[in-house]
Amino acid sequence: MATTDTIVQDYQIHLLKIIFKEIDSLMAKKENADIKAQKLAENGYSVRTSAHWKSVGNADFYIKDIYQKLSALAEIDRLFHWSERLHQEQLKFVSKYPKVMEKYRQTNIDVWRMK
Repeated sequence: MATTDTIVQDYQIHLLKIIFKEIDSLMAKKENADIKAQKLAENGYSVRTSAHWKSVGNADFYIKDIYQKLSALAEIDRLFHWSERLHQEQLKFVSKYPKVMEKYRQTNIDVWRMK
């Protein structure tokens, strides 16, 4: 009988690819929402518009979602130590997401200090 751990272990590379891609997409969306909010804030009157506050709200939503997915990466790392095996061929895809990896390292400082 397959346990949750064995299922995650068997599919960890697929899961990591999905999570990295999702975080990358969310980071781009957050950046766009920040740019839009900043442009609307340049004009003092636009700060009072719903478009400005929608952009700010979207950015906040993206941040929350990014951190949830970074937490999933950290949990998979805790279980299977994927970040120690980045040199392996099956993990080469990580190099396509330098911003995501940097954000992961920043948010998991305690994990990286222990290594």
